[in-house]
Amino acid sequence: MVKNIHKESFLTLLKINKRFITVVISIILLNIILFSGYFFISNKSTSTGVSKVSAYSQEIQGIKETKVTKVRDQLYRQLIERVGPTLAQEELLHSGIPFDGEAHLLNHTVGDWLYTEYDAKGMIYCKDYFLSSCYHGFLIRSIAEHGMGQLSEIMGECYKVSVATATQCAHAIGHGLLAWREYKNLPQALADCDTVATLVENFTAYNCYDGAFMENNWAVHTNGKPSPDRWIDLKDPSYPCYDDRIAEKYRKACWSNQPQMAYKDIFKGDLTQAGQLCTTVENEEYKATCFDSVARQMTPLVGNDKNKVVLYCDKMPVGWKSLCVISIANSFYSMGDRIFPFELCRILPDDAPQACYEILQHQFTSYPLEIIEKRSMCSKIPEEYKIEVCQAMAQ
Repeated sequence: MVKNIHKESFLTLLKINKRFITVVISIILLNIILFSGYFFISNKSTSTGVSKVSAYSQEIQGIKETKVTKVRDQLYRQLIERVGPTLAQEELLHSGIPFDGEAHLLNHTVGDWLYTEYDAKGMIYCKDYFLSSCYHGFLIRSIAEHGMGQLSEIMGECYKVSVATATQCAHAIGHGLLAWREYKNLPQALADCDTVATLVENFTAYNCYDGAFMENNWAVHTNGKPSPDRWIDLKDPSYPCYDDRIAEKYRKACWSNQPQMAYKDIFKGDLTQAGQLCTTVENEEYKATCFDSVARQMTPLVGNDKNKVVLYCDKMPVGWKSLCVISIANSFYSMGDRIFPFELCRILPDDAPQACYEILQHQFTSYPLEIIEKRSMCSKIPEEYKIEVCQAMAQ
């Protein structure tokens, strides 16, 4: 059991919890692996994917057998054309394909396809799978073709689905704006997020900033490989978060993504060094965001093994071990696991389970799930940790 929790850091999380939750829900976990399974799909379909269910598709089998990005994209498009976008997303979700960055980018394909077929109205067929990557592909394509011209209309469609979906759309817009502006123009893309906020009521600009910084880390949407113009200094793991050209209001979003880059490109997978990087962050809110980012890098390493979660979180500095477990629990839930996150909350000591369960409750009560599913999630939480919305559902 994780015993090490620093009182000051835990209180920091509780203090910023309401703001922190919205941010954590929206972050794309591009490199996490959660679970596998199998799904049967149809060979008789309509444009919305409503059809009978049959045997495993050749397309998914082909996707699982190759690592060639273009081939995987072609196979997925064939599946979408054959069974429709809805069933194609369902099969990819349950196919057993690792829930990693490649799967996330592959599922951008369905968003791109929907935009081609239906323009702004096509987004209603997107699912929140692989951290809403369908929405990301859709919005990246829209911005590439129209700049900011369609964003008010598209955000209106996002809000029709749910507020939580709208935050994912805002995040996706950040990705699209940086790819559109070109990677050397990161400050301009961040300023564009603010412009969108003046055009779209209730637009969550932070999520847009977060998407722009994440896009800066990967920078693959122009030619399929990291752009040489991205804002990364392999000798400085803090860059560009302290650069004078990055305004203070953008820096929290920078630290939400900086450990991902440093862990991957500078520290070569050394989690201890990534954790030490976060100790250098003076702002306590940014520091908590930084440690959350490090914890998300652990998710593909732990499988569904609680002992491994503890083992990897023990690599974090004193005071951040329990928060590490909470972040991993949230990551697993975000990618679709509905069992393991609740188990992780239970291994936490002292008052930490409250923050863990609270974040999960905000997750599943924010999305447009059926009431029976929300009640099922609430039933997994001990009575003493249920927030008001779960208490109401139990009545």
